[in-house]
Amino acid sequence: MSAAPRISKEGVPSAVSRVLRCRRVWVIQGVGTLVWLAVAYAWFWIREARWWHLAESALLGLFLVYLGAFLQRTALRVYRRDRLGPERRAASGETGRGVAGHWAPRALVVFVLFAGLAWLAAELLEWLPAGTQSAASWLTLHLRRPVDPYLLQERAESVEFIGGWFLFVLIWLPLAAAAFLKEAGMWRAAARAWRSLRYWLGTLTCAVVGDLAFWKLAEWVPKVDGIPAQTASMVARLALGYVIALGAWLVTLALVEEGISSSVPRSPDETWD
Repeated sequence: MSAAPRISKEGVPSAVSRVLRCRRVWVIQGVGTLVWLAVAYAWFWIREARWWHLAESALLGLFLVYLGAFLQRTALRVYRRDRLGPERRAASGETGRGVAGHWAPRALVVFVLFAGLAWLAAELLEWLPAGTQSAASWLTLHLRRPVDPYLLQERAESVEFIGGWFLFVLIWLPLAAAAFLKEAGMWRAAARAWRSLRYWLGTLTCAVVGDLAFWKLAEWVPKVDGIPAQTASMVARLALGYVIALGAWLVTLALVEEGISSSVPRSPDETWD
């Protein structure tokens, strides 16, 4: 029996179309992300003077991890269902290991990798002032003209989100998505996204658009008179920036779901629940 023909539902325009079409994901991600941010803010204020403070901090930290994983996995599953369509949802008949036996080792790898990348990002940020000082000295010596190290540091900090994109979106996110969607061969699935120029350019564009839109709108102060008008302007600008940044992130999730998929993708109903 010949395989079903592959339906062309790929590319950035298709990913944007899926994001705009799946309104439920907007609601879940929009509200869930705000809840996650509120809980994370409260978590930072928990004292750790007593053992129950430590227990409360640990439980709240686990809840944050679970909520973040739930939000991203929900979006990935919805986008896979939408991309495959009813023609490709037939179960493959594979049984595999149980739920915990399948995803627990992958989740551990993904968590350890995230912690390692977070540590590396913190080290790079701490090294940035000294690094820009050294780079400014080297440029001054070789260009024979003074280079301001503080200006160089300011320029580097203005594009530091590119480093976050590279570490967490380009490297880490395909592995996490492969674990969430129970892809056969987590590293092979992530490598498919890493080899895709479409994934590189699409997610980089989303990172630039989301970062610039949010911060430009947040920093823009229109000339309005009165506290109520200024407050309304701030709320409107932050809300618009949040929606644009959220949309950029959802397009990123749609792209990573597509990027890790094999030529004969698994049914979304086979992912762990």
